[in-house]
Amino acid sequence: MIKRMKLFSAILLLLMSVLPACVPEAAPHAGIKAGDLLCFGTPDEACGFDGRWLVLDAEHTSMGTDGLFLVSLSLIGGESGEPVLFRSIGDVSVSFSNRGEAYARSHPGVTDYRGSDLQRWCAAFLESRFSAAEREAILPTYKSDAGIAIPGFGIPLPGAATGTVDFDPAPDILNGDRLFPLSAEEAVSAAYGFADNASRVALYKGTPAGYWLRSPHIPTFPLDVGFVFSFGAVMDYPVNAKSMFAMDTYVRPACNLNSAAVTGLEPVSAAGGKTVWRVTFQGGESNGRVYDLRLPEPANVPDVQRIISLVLIAVPVIVLALAGIAVLLIIRRVRKKKKPLPC
Repeated sequence: MIKRMKLFSAILLLLMSVLPACVPEAAPHAGIKAGDLLCFGTPDEACGFDGRWLVLDAEHTSMGTDGLFLVSLSLIGGESGEPVLFRSIGDVSVSFSNRGEAYARSHPGVTDYRGSDLQRWCAAFLESRFSAAEREAILPTYKSDAGIAIPGFGIPLPGAATGTVDFDPAPDILNGDRLFPLSAEEAVSAAYGFADNASRVALYKGTPAGYWLRSPHIPTFPLDVGFVFSFGAVMDYPVNAKSMFAMDTYVRPACNLNSAAVTGLEPVSAAGGKTVWRVTFQGGESNGRVYDLRLPEPANVPDVQRIISLVLIAVPVIVLALAGIAVLLIIRRVRKKKKPLPC
């Protein structure tokens, strides 16, 4: 019995000595969390690309598969920093009285992301700002978007009697795309960190600006697609940016990343539980590019919905007050006229 116990102990010690070698090492991407920043791609000051990508989901792609779902932290413009159009259709202007119905009837599909100038911009940007290893790590995305109605400014407007902003469904809108704009549904998803207007604000070269979404608006505004205003509200805007509201329009591309392709992950700064990582991918050289390593600060933007609500409350009160004052003045004047003259 004693010999058996000694033999058992020796076997147990032997197993314990080799056990650590049998435990697989953690995957290089295991430390990434939602809200972290990943640095990859070649920064370009001219167009505003800083190479920082915000992690929206650290476990799944936007398709629901294993991987990472990212969006550019900052906005990006054209090669020389000029605004980018969803689709160039000339000087056709949209207003509440003229929404571009005639142009839309003769040009079907004008709000379709597929074949748009914006889709071509995303494809060209992928080729020009990323290494072969980075392009390979960015997964092709296949997705259909459901229709969605989201709160607008909370007041009925022409073409939006319910006070909502409504987007049409878009089947097979992404068909192998590697870089693409967010959908309206993704841009209002609290699961991706977009819980309010401030969370959607993005900067172009340090200044808040607007950016395109890929979702087509319902036919009440047949030339409009999804758009995030500079103060973070998700609304709609004409594809050629010709409207009564003049705004510069930029791109905030998103992508799905193959987490298994991450071979190097260097933490370069951290604050508030968030980390900035410099990323190297399988098949590529070590990433030694220089990036802005700051984490984003909370956006300080006006609460436009609240301002509009206060205005809507204040205007009737002011009108009633002015009307009351006018009535009192009239009554006072009438009484003065009726007052008898002294003898």
